[in-house]
Amino acid sequence: MISFRKLKNTDYNLLKAFAEKSFFESSFYCPASIIMWDGCLNSYGICEFDKGLLIVEEGDDYKDKKRLLMPVTERPLPPAQLKQILQDCGFRAFYYCPENYFNTDISAAEGLFNIYEQDGASDYIYRTPDLALLKGSGYSKKRNLISQFEKAYLENGLVETLILNKTNTADIMELSRKWRENNEEQELMDVMDCELKAIEKALSLWNELELFGISIYIDKKIAAFAIGSFLNPQTADLNFEKARKEIKGLYQFLDREFALSLPSHFKFINKEADMGRPGLAKAKHSYHPIKNPKSYILELK
Repeated sequence: MISFRKLKNTDYNLLKAFAEKSFFESSFYCPASIIMWDGCLNSYGICEFDKGLLIVEEGDDYKDKKRLLMPVTERPLPPAQLKQILQDCGFRAFYYCPENYFNTDISAAEGLFNIYEQDGASDYIYRTPDLALLKGSGYSKKRNLISQFEKAYLENGLVETLILNKTNTADIMELSRKWRENNEEQELMDVMDCELKAIEKALSLWNELELFGISIYIDKKIAAFAIGSFLNPQTADLNFEKARKEIKGLYQFLDREFALSLPSHFKFINKEADMGRPGLAKAKHSYHPIKNPKSYILELK
């Protein structure tokens, strides 16, 4: 039997080392995100094995309590090897199987597994230049909203955009708490409470998790922030994004400035999944993702 040990905050470099070589493009395998959210709604365990890394997710918000994620490997493992790993771990299914696993041959997997799309787990991936430059008619509404924001605030000298670091901690938490208070969706309360803990943990481990981002101040008061991290060598994960909703064009300005702030090697931005929320899905689609990859459950037949 394969055994797992509890994830530690110091495991970031280990997770990143596997992510750097992996073919995965799913935000559910983002190294910093796994550590930031560990101990909130779910907890994680990990196990290195001869072909890669295994991650198990444990929580009370789903029926079977524990979920085994797909092996983080350099190349897709054949379905027969996946079956053996499940048997060695004592599990019946893999969760968050990235769509690009099936770039090989889905028919081989169908012979051993029942395959189900995982609800609310489709990512949104964009070209960084698309979000930074907003060229073309498809982004005309975004440009118009940014123009309105700039005329109302930027041209009056009220806006300051800063690169995030630990000195912003108190302001980031203040805005996060206010955002939580003003967005009391009953069914999402646990998630939003957990998100506050994850943001606080991210700020406390800022350097260790190699996080980056920007904050926007209007008239010397924080109004928005975006926090990102390494997903793979070409892709940044946008982990958190908050802004004052009552300020027209602020979210669009924040999105653009975050994309402009990224190092040149991040050619893509993953804005993560919509978690099955129609409003969030609509907002993410409005930026025209180049990919909207799904995640799947692979259950042994």
